[in-house]
Amino acid sequence: MRMIQRRRVVHTLAASVVCVLLAALPGTATASASESTSDFVKMLGDRAIELLTVQHITEAERETRFRLLLQEGFDVRRIGRFVLGRYARKADADIIRQYNKLFEDLIVVTYASQFAQYSGQTFAIRRATKPTRRGDSIILTEIASADGGPPIRVDWQVNNAKGQNKIVDVRIEGVSMSVTQREEFTTVIRQNNGDINALLKALRKKVAYLKSK
Repeated sequence: MRMIQRRRVVHTLAASVVCVLLAALPGTATASASESTSDFVKMLGDRAIELLTVQHITEAERETRFRLLLQEGFDVRRIGRFVLGRYARKADADIIRQYNKLFEDLIVVTYASQFAQYSGQTFAIRRATKPTRRGDSIILTEIASADGGPPIRVDWQVNNAKGQNKIVDVRIEGVSMSVTQREEFTTVIRQNNGDINALLKALRKKVAYLKSK
């Protein structure tokens, strides 16, 4: 039970941290190839804390802004394909198109509302790994809560293979958000005899529910 509660706390904080970084993207998302991935993450975080002090924004404006920033700073297509796993190879173009749209919608309605829950968390970069052949680096950070609680380790996987930094995964205390989502999605598909349409139906239902809250 404690592990489940801890996981919930971690993911709630992670949602806030994702929002913190996304809020910074207007001035940094088009980072040059010469900019290091750690600089990319730090610039996002520093600028975000400043921008998040602005509270007067409607939910619709928040979601629209979040979607644009998500597309600029995260490789949503790569993340979505990884999450879908082997089923991505079996799906036709129309199914993939619907899935990509629903996957992005899910991220937006799940995290956009977390802006309102930001309460002064800050983060510090501890170190960065050297890029792999695929251009992926891991930026290791610690998130400090405003109430003085223990820090949370959050690692950002950033890809620069095409000369532009894009976040492709976030790991909270060693737990990959992409892997966790993949387990959930593939479970739905397996329980429905490999029918990807069952996942699409479930995503539509979840997005609609979150929008109605």
